[in-house]
This record gives sequence, C-alpha cells and structure tokens, in this order.
Amino acid sequence: AIVDTGSMMNIVSRRVWKTSIPRPYDKSEQVGMVAANNSEGKLSGLIKNVELTCGAARTWANLYVADNVPFDLLLGRPWQRDNHISIDERKDGTYLLFKNP
Repeated sequence: AIVDTGSMMNIVSRRVWKTSIPRPYDKSEQVGMVAANNSEGKLSGLIKNVELTCGAARTWANLYVADNVPFDLLLGRPWQRDNHISIDERKDGTYLLFKNP
C-alpha cells in the first residue's frame, strides 16, 4: 500500500478488490477525483469498513474502487486520521506509528 498524506481518499484498484475483498461495493457512491498530476478520473463505488492489517496492527478503511490506477491500494488522510496513524521520519527510515485510540 501507498500511504499518501496528501490524499483525501482511500482507493483500491479494481484488480485487488476482485481478488482480495470478497464483497460488493456500493455503485451509488461513485465520485470524481483529480489526481496529483491534475488528471481526472471516476471512482466506481465505495466499500465500507474494510479491515486492513499491517503486521499485528488491525485498521479499517472505507475504500473507493478505481480502474486503471498505478497502485494496488492508496491510504490517504481518512485512514490515517480514523486509525490514529502517525508517520515518524528517522535517520534509518520512515515508520508508521499505530496508536491506540
């Protein structure tokens, strides 16, 4: 997954949705989006409350489904905020901190 502090959405590719999330998405939740490079696209719908794990940490996200995106999963500010995730920059790398609410 890509953690994107500039994104206001959480987005999953259609391919990953088909292979890894065994439930339908809500097509009435289609929305438009503008990418960082100013290209525009349409998100097909929304899957609510998807469990995501990173090691022993369990988090949840509402994910929009997208066609033709150059990533599998993009986790934006909603995921970071709702799950109390912080990013810690250190000399030896970048760390995600999972805080208990």
